[in-house]
Amino acid sequence: MCRRGILHNHAQTKCLDLRLKGSGDRSRVPPTSLCRTYARGAYGQLFEKIHDKLSSKSSSKTEVPTDIPSYDQPLDRRTMYQLRMQRGVNLGSWFALEAWLTGSVFQHAKDPKQSDLDLVSGMKPEEAKKILEHHWDHFIDDGDWKWMASHGISAVRLPINYVHFVASDSKYSSLLKGTEFASFAEVYQGAWSRIEAAIKKAASHNIGVLIDLHGAPGGQNKDAHCGKSDGNVSFFNGIGAGSNRKTTIKILVELAAAVASYENVIGLELINEPINHSSLEGFYDDAIKAIRSSNSKDAARLPLYLGDAWHTRHYAKYVGEHSNAGNPLVMDHHLYRCFTKQDHSTSAEDHAKALDLNNGETANFLKSISNQTGGNVIIGEWSSALNPGSLKNSSNKSEAKKAWGMSQWFAFEQFTAGYFYWTLKKEGGPDPGWCFYTAVEKGVMPQSLNPLQATRHRSPQELQQACDQAMDPLYKEHCKYWDSRNAKGQHEGYVQGFRTAWTDYMSFLQQGTEPGLTQTLCKLRCASFESQGHKDAWEFEHGYMQGLKSFKKLLYQ
Repeated sequence: MCRRGILHNHAQTKCLDLRLKGSGDRSRVPPTSLCRTYARGAYGQLFEKIHDKLSSKSSSKTEVPTDIPSYDQPLDRRTMYQLRMQRGVNLGSWFALEAWLTGSVFQHAKDPKQSDLDLVSGMKPEEAKKILEHHWDHFIDDGDWKWMASHGISAVRLPINYVHFVASDSKYSSLLKGTEFASFAEVYQGAWSRIEAAIKKAASHNIGVLIDLHGAPGGQNKDAHCGKSDGNVSFFNGIGAGSNRKTTIKILVELAAAVASYENVIGLELINEPINHSSLEGFYDDAIKAIRSSNSKDAARLPLYLGDAWHTRHYAKYVGEHSNAGNPLVMDHHLYRCFTKQDHSTSAEDHAKALDLNNGETANFLKSISNQTGGNVIIGEWSSALNPGSLKNSSNKSEAKKAWGMSQWFAFEQFTAGYFYWTLKKEGGPDPGWCFYTAVEKGVMPQSLNPLQATRHRSPQELQQACDQAMDPLYKEHCKYWDSRNAKGQHEGYVQGFRTAWTDYMSFLQQGTEPGLTQTLCKLRCASFESQGHKDAWEFEHGYMQGLKSFKKLLYQ
């Protein structure tokens, strides 16, 4: 049981003790192999196939907001929040409810007692309001935020339902009219102020927040976590589907403007786990256009996260083609290995082997979609859960679970810009498969998600002095290669790019983190460099990426 102050059993006590102890020892499983991974293959091929940059002028296509600092100036705090490596957890069933996580709040809900709508339909509004507000006020508290920060969590994904936002102010009443929750506005009036308080609390712990629209008008999937449990996907199907999508876009525009004022909001996820419907891409097109046209400059360039509807290759291509440095898009892929028949018949050991960094099938898949998206991919949901069938032949089930959990962490660190464990806490007994608290307690997850906490700390002076030493052999090879191909010159752009990357990485490191959306960051810096009249932006870009890779290699040696 990983919920504080409601049930009192042995499992809950253990979970609470864990929360209040602080970080403790760094890791039960030293991340030596992870460190080696960073060193191994960090450079990739020294010379990427970038010759087409000489003629394509790809960097010039990037929009650069006028108030973004020059390439030779420090990054602002907001940009660092948005582009850093996002190591996080989901705060599941805090606002967007799921009965299997927080069954206690559903005691008086209407059958089948699975969704928000079931809960508020099963009692008088004042009773529902009292239950929900008590839950919102106590499910996640100060102890949770302190524990998360001490265990290397730099971001949280916060699932919400549209009613949590639009019920907050009468100016949004037209957006609530005609929806499932139209008659329950009073119940949810206090939700948004609590969500804003959560964003502020996260900021006080240097934790970023990804706002996830988990439930849209009509429901974008058949699951109860979209807010209703009738199984009708009225967001896509039926006579009112078009209206539901249009209303959702209006909500997203207002929501983006509301959250963009907080510098620690790392992005807005347009919709959670939509079904793979023919109207989805058009919805994304329209929603992105509407938000990018916002009167709020911060909202207009807020990173937008897109669920891949398990049509991953398609939306990886979509993100790769539509994202740019000024207006980044990020694909959200959810990875579970416990639901299908194939999952059940695959051993825990084979699940873990598929994530082997050298040639694992799933690892190669992650690498491929990362390349397709330009590095703009996260794992928005994952867990350590396995079906019993995957463990039936394991001689040591505990070790098999640990290997499975750790293999995911290693791979996500290597091939993604972030990941969010599902979920921080749940009611019931200890569950290392789904409750992050108990996953850490049982060693299925490391004591800290941040591998930096297990590395030897180098002084800023030491790191700065290492810059030219790391750059010199790469610069010589760069010059030799391009001079031999009639691209002779000073190649000063490479030097400036390398040193800028080095300085940027140090800035992230001073905040206890690392760059995550590295190619977006590179393009942003490169476009700024080019806008100042430099002719060798392609060399700057090459030097910048080599600088990031070199710094990471040094960091994890």
